Order: sequence, then structure tokens, then C-alpha cells
Amino acid sequence: MLEFGVAGRIAPGERISGDLEVVHYYDGGGGALVAAIDGIGHGEQAAATARLAADTILRHPEEQPAALLRRCHAALRGTRGVVLSIASIDLRQAALSWLGIGNVSGVVCRGTASVLTAREELLARPGVVGYGELPALHASVIPLRARDMLIFATDGISRHFSDDLASGASAQSLADAIVAHHGRRNDDALVVVARAR
Repeated sequence: MLEFGVAGRIAPGERISGDLEVVHYYDGGGGALVAAIDGIGHGEQAAATARLAADTILRHPEEQPAALLRRCHAALRGTRGVVLSIASIDLRQAALSWLGIGNVSGVVCRGTASVLTAREELLARPGVVGYGELPALHASVIPLRARDMLIFATDGISRHFSDDLASGASAQSLADAIVAHHGRRNDDALVVVARAR
């Protein structure tokens, strides 16, 4: 089982965020997709492009991250594009496969009941989904154990967001705290947290 938390902030002067999450179970609950999408720019156009990426992902939730990124790249041609990070979690095999294009940060924190220990960071490839050519896409696969925590954060969040996480907090309170303490005031911001239970 996974516990989820999502928090965000809209850039000043805008009515809608260009950052969007995907949190979706598939395969009868045997798998879960988690993604953070950042539409290039701000406002309505960025939000519409992020929604197109999310809809593309949700039409094929059982596919692996590389295949989903290729589908998004084709669907977003002619738009401003997005940067995004995505994880497909096989809950039966306790394995997480993840991949990112652009500057959406990803980290998996290894934890016990009281302590968050080692962390693994997502090595995202440079580029923009929907623009130019995609780099070679090879997802990394890592084990996911009870109390481990996956966090995605768009560039509206400081890259140091994972330095002082409270291990006992709920996924939602962690997402809220990261936005409150590490959110940049001049940009859309989004944090998605998934904790293995």
C-alpha cells in the first residue's frame, strides 16, 4: 500500500498552476503511477500542456516510464512542452522504476519508524518533452521497502527540500511542509509524496 500527499502553489499573478501531478493505481491495485509535470512557462498555456501530458500518461498506465515519456513527447509536439519525472511502482514485486526529463527533482528516502537514512536521487536527463529530440531513455529500477518514501518536486521548490524531513510525519503533512519551507515565491510549485506502508 502507498500513502500519498500532494501540495502546490500558484505563481504570483496567475490563476492556475502549470504544475500537475499524476497519482494513479492500475492493474487492480498491483501497480501505481506517480508523476510530477511542469508545463514550460506559466498560466493557462502551461496548465493545458501539463494536462495533455497527464492525460497521455493516464491512457496507458501499465506501460513503463520510457514508453510513457515517448508517448508524451509525440502528443506534445507543437506545444511549449513540459519537463517531468515519473515512477511506476510494482507493488507486488516491491520495485520502483523511475525516469525524468528536465529539472523535476526526485528522491527516495530510506526510512525506519523513527529515522530517514540513506537517499537515492533520480538522475534526470536534460531536455523538454515535446520539443527537440529526447535523449536515450533508460529507467532505473530500485527496491521499495516499507516506510521508504518517494518525493517529486518541481523547480518551484528548492533543491535542498530533502535535507530535513520529519520521518514520522504523514505524506500529506510532509508535502505541505516542503512547499511552506522550500517553495520559491516567484514560480509554480508542486510536491508529490508517496510513502510505502
